[in-house]
Amino acid sequence: MSPAAVEAYPGELEMLRSLVRTLRVVVREDDALMGEVRLLLWQHVSDEASARIQGKSSRAAADATPTDTNRRARLLHEISLGGRWKSGDVVRWYATQGLTGLGVRAARRDLAVLRDSGRLVQHDVKGVRYFTLSGS
Repeated sequence: MSPAAVEAYPGELEMLRSLVRTLRVVVREDDALMGEVRLLLWQHVSDEASARIQGKSSRAAADATPTDTNRRARLLHEISLGGRWKSGDVVRWYATQGLTGLGVRAARRDLAVLRDSGRLVQHDVKGVRYFTLSGS
């Protein structure tokens, strides 16, 4: 049976494979952060619903969302190591990770998604906005 015959929408199998690859990186026996796993699963449900509604018709379109989820999971892991993160810090992190074509707009969106999921806390102090890990 071909993947297309069992997919609910084009790209579903690739989206699930990406989720599994990301979970393999995030979940480790010695320091598994279940909050990150919950975030990934929550984002997957949201991504899947969007894909079903949009009826994504190309492999490139279907792959875009898992890439965002994977990048945000990696960013969350980096933020979990500590410190205050501003959008400029995220842009510099993108560069160190070889993530090209991403700027301040993507950084702000990634931080907002992580904040809205409850993983980050937003701080606004004298015109400076930064984010820290929730509970730190």
